[in-house]
Amino acid sequence: MAKFEALIKKSPQILFRLPQVRNAITLSRLGTIDIDQMETADQVDPAAVKDVFEYNKEMLRNIADHEPSLNRPKFLIEVLSNIYHIFQNRESMKVLCVGPRTEVEFFMLLGEGFAPENLTGLDLMSYSEFVDVGDMHHMPYGDSTFDIVFLGWVLTYSTDMQQVANECIRVAKPGGYVAVGVEAEPLRSDTPIYGHSLGDAPHIESTDEIIELFAGHVFAVPFRHDVHRSKKGKETDFVMVVIELN
Repeated sequence: MAKFEALIKKSPQILFRLPQVRNAITLSRLGTIDIDQMETADQVDPAAVKDVFEYNKEMLRNIADHEPSLNRPKFLIEVLSNIYHIFQNRESMKVLCVGPRTEVEFFMLLGEGFAPENLTGLDLMSYSEFVDVGDMHHMPYGDSTFDIVFLGWVLTYSTDMQQVANECIRVAKPGGYVAVGVEAEPLRSDTPIYGHSLGDAPHIESTDEIIELFAGHVFAVPFRHDVHRSKKGKETDFVMVVIELN
């Protein structure tokens, strides 16, 4: 126990590898804010899906009922962290998280050894010092700024996914990585959740569709995960891909 306590004192961020810890802190932080008073973007691209603000505010208000959504980024973040080049250089790599909604993605990255000063978020609304307010269709960053651009379950909030991909390519450094995760929902309906259906959100069913958005800029695809054959046409599954850019 003494050795364990010494390890925690030396690297307290390792506790963020425990979902119970990071989820509890995420929910606790959310409990201190007025969601209706969050900073929001002044301008939103017409390609953003309808009701995106209202939908996400309601998801934040009811996040405790959707705890699995707090855990899903780990499947992609853990893959990123185990790409050996990233593992070797993670302490110096600059990461942009697009559309994180909560801070849980940052806690996961901290738990994997990324440095807090190198983590940036971008969302249409923010309550966190990690997250800038802005639109993923027009990212407020210079060219070649980030080593990793992470889009965790946010790409299909746009009806112009090509524009989002173009912005990812622009702000990523040469040789950088783009990681994308979405849900493939063969049984999805337009039944509203909290009164908002996001019915105009596009569907993605395969990693090929995501990779095609980056055509001409793909050096390698170190990871891809398509819908498992047992779930095709039957259940929701994750579609995830990591692209190494030219």
